[in-house]
Amino acid sequence: MKRLVILANAFPYGNWEPFLTTELDYVKGFDRVDIMSLSVREDQRATVRPLPAGMSAHPIPFRSRLFYLLGSFRVLGDANLYRELTDLAKRRRLAPSQVVTLFIFLSRARYEAGQIDRILDSVGARPDDEVVFYSYRFAYQPYMAARLRRRFRRALSVARAHRADLYEEHSPRRYLPLRRQTVADLDRIYLVADHGLRYLLERQPEAEGKAVVSRLGTTDHGVPATVPPRAQGLRIVSCSTIVPIKRLDLLVDALSGTRLPIQWDHFGEGELRDQLEARAARQLGNNITLTWRGFVRNADLVEEYVHSPRHLLVNVSASEGVPVSIMEALSTGIPVVATDVGGTGELVQTGVNGILLPADPTPQEVRAAIEEIASLGETAYAALRAGARRTWEERCDAGALYTAFAAELAGLLEDGAARHGAREVQA
Repeated sequence: MKRLVILANAFPYGNWEPFLTTELDYVKGFDRVDIMSLSVREDQRATVRPLPAGMSAHPIPFRSRLFYLLGSFRVLGDANLYRELTDLAKRRRLAPSQVVTLFIFLSRARYEAGQIDRILDSVGARPDDEVVFYSYRFAYQPYMAARLRRRFRRALSVARAHRADLYEEHSPRRYLPLRRQTVADLDRIYLVADHGLRYLLERQPEAEGKAVVSRLGTTDHGVPATVPPRAQGLRIVSCSTIVPIKRLDLLVDALSGTRLPIQWDHFGEGELRDQLEARAARQLGNNITLTWRGFVRNADLVEEYVHSPRHLLVNVSASEGVPVSIMEALSTGIPVVATDVGGTGELVQTGVNGILLPADPTPQEVRAAIEEIASLGETAYAALRAGARRTWEERCDAGALYTAFAAELAGLLEDGAARHGAREVQA
């Protein structure tokens, strides 16, 4: 039997990993697909997203960091623990927080691998099955997959790398354990942007030959039939979690200095919601109407862009992989003002589909870019909208991207191993 085993955080429970939903529609070539839903919290169980026919999800309950820390004695026999501690000492990074993170990493991988072993037994997995383990995150999951694959005579392990699971400086606690071993354990590493590929190869040159770019994509919902005149009020949208790294306070500061009439909708929730709402109430003038829209499903959000068109999406994040929120906006012809971080510059081009800002812009620079879009003549603005849609068609179309990726996954076992050479997986 040819199996695909996907290791994903909570998916399809709750709202995590929303873009995996689209990807799964294109998966084929396997006799069975099992999704190991990692760290499912009780509140997430109330929401279960539908899966394509023939796929099954197996929830593994959430356990706290304390649970894994208390179970750390189980990893004392793991040689990689001592190699990593030695490496941390050589790099002068042997701090208590790193040591705790390392123990939790190893303990969690061992515990969840045991849970998944039992699940594989329950679904009839046999040693002679052909298996691809697909870690949707480039964190502890590939290390866990390396343990799981030992039970099969023919198995491969692949992973996607996004943002916080790739860029160590933007990861929790600014430390990703066992990078060298994680790379060694994988047959293929799929980066979502060229920037990510360069970052990985600069830090882990041993990934050469197994690291490739395979972009995320969004589905086509069409474009608006008409767009309201900007003179009636610039319709701005932002879409992100409300957390420090998204720097929504920078956008508030930028808009507080404009006299333009603006309707600003923000989609998304997060820990800083109350704080940001209070800041906006203090700083924004009567010319700005801000509506907090909360969490909205991706498909519903893009449908709204089609039926209630926006003039501009603004993203001032300090770090990104490749922002799917930008892809969704481009698909409906919305120009973008965004910071040049991560793979954003692979989507946003000044004068083509919006304005690409410096990675760390001032409020004045953000405001100037927004006002420049607002001041464009109708012909120039229409050209930006056409450029936005064209960028999506060329670089973000899920139908093309995920068809190619699904074929790649299904073909790995036939190839015997991941093919060599850093290249881009595209239709």
